[in-house]
Amino acid sequence: MHLLDITAKAVADICNANDKIELKSVIHSAVQSLGFDSFNLGSEKTAKGQFMTDPTLTNWSYDDLVAYERNGWSERDPLLDYAASSGAPLHWTHATWQAQNRFDYLEYVQSSGLVSGVTVPLLAKPDQISALTLLSWSAREHHKDVTQAAAILGMVATQRAAAIGLISGQTSVGSAKYRSLSPLQREILNWMAGGKTNTEIAVILGQTKRSIDYHVIEILKKLEVSTRTQAAAIFASL
Repeated sequence: MHLLDITAKAVADICNANDKIELKSVIHSAVQSLGFDSFNLGSEKTAKGQFMTDPTLTNWSYDDLVAYERNGWSERDPLLDYAASSGAPLHWTHATWQAQNRFDYLEYVQSSGLVSGVTVPLLAKPDQISALTLLSWSAREHHKDVTQAAAILGMVATQRAAAIGLISGQTSVGSAKYRSLSPLQREILNWMAGGKTNTEIAVILGQTKRSIDYHVIEILKKLEVSTRTQAAAIFASL
């Protein structure tokens, strides 16, 4: 099928999606039709790290997101900087990171089995970030205009996400605050609600106590509470 036909069908399917599950499914199908394996869509984020720690839609597993943050990539991933820019869609390969002397990131993508990807910064409201990333674990040859097709999918998917209430403050106050937590912080909150101490959580998650202490402070701040009990109450109400 021609790239234009693939893009047209994907746009139609996205526009006809009626809920989060259906939208995620049709985006994934569109991504596969473009020759990629996974996607991550972040819409109306206030910080670049949220693109990976709290994606609007993704087919990454929860464990994958936690591992990504646990390894510190939410603070040093060069693609997050690009996602937050106003640049043109970027089609990257291993050679991209070699040319930029980002051998740390090259080692990460190679160890993850990633071969290539496309990152598309999307139009967003002032002081907000929206972007779409497509990832491939296979050495496929992509059409020269695949970045433009990805940009179209990203814009349409963002609009549809807004239409079905996935962005623009459509969640309850408690849920919205919880969504501001990163996957790792949500995991920590889960253990907090179960009565675990910071020391115990550090052992369970393989983190330092200092790291857990920091995240607990951030959890309380983001949930706008002053005690662990209040944080646990919000968690229980979700």
